[in-house]
Amino acid sequence: MKKPQQAAQRKESKKKFFFIFASFEQCLGFLFFIVVITICSWSIITVKNWIDDPERVVLSQLTLSGDNQFTTKQDVRKAILDLGLPNTYIGQNVDSIQQEILRLPWIQQVSVRKQWPDRLIIHVIEYKPKYLWNEVYFLDSEGNLFNIPSGRFRDVNLPKLFGPIGKEKLILNSYQQLETISNTLSKEGKQLFINLASADERNAWQLLLKPCFRGICANNQDIKVILGREHINDRFKRFIRFYGDIQADIPSNERISEVDLRYDNGIAVKRQKIES
Repeated sequence: MKKPQQAAQRKESKKKFFFIFASFEQCLGFLFFIVVITICSWSIITVKNWIDDPERVVLSQLTLSGDNQFTTKQDVRKAILDLGLPNTYIGQNVDSIQQEILRLPWIQQVSVRKQWPDRLIIHVIEYKPKYLWNEVYFLDSEGNLFNIPSGRFRDVNLPKLFGPIGKEKLILNSYQQLETISNTLSKEGKQLFINLASADERNAWQLLLKPCFRGICANNQDIKVILGREHINDRFKRFIRFYGDIQADIPSNERISEVDLRYDNGIAVKRQKIES
């Protein structure tokens, strides 16, 4: 009687063990499935955490925007590389990059920001060259002195200014006043463009004017104007006022080559034959 009883008990335990599975093999299959899902989930989470770690993400894209007529991506990359920062998202210090790019002499303003996951965005504003200073540098309309890499600016028609370093804004201010005076001739169709203005250490001024009539400028007929150190604007106004009369007295085969205005009561005029 005991053997049939024990067999019945073992059969009953098997029924309990396989309550949700039809067989032992199904139970093993389910456990294997759980293991596979667990391993896959762990792998996905590990990879995601690795990707999301800023210390591991490498910056691989550079966007350069703004007023970048003279600035190239190579200029920006070199500035960043010179800092020696790690090439990762977290390793880039935007303030340091901004200061380094501002070392480029033609850059007026710059903003730097990072865009997840791998992009660095640089927005630049450059100085706009309006005048050539001492044949080497440039000035903008506010008198800011800067330089541009050789070969990146080819406008040869910029007015040329010469003067002591450190007096750029003072000389530009005086030049702009003289330019306003010369523009008063345009009402008569005549124009005298100031191609060159020079002031020395003693603030003695000389100009080189290009005479034009109704937009047509004479080639190789520039007029040298000596203003001296005192009453520069008044002397130039005097020349502009009498320019038409002086020009009318010059024979057709001659031209005004030089005007000296350093006299209180007169003007010294030099004439030159026009080469045919």
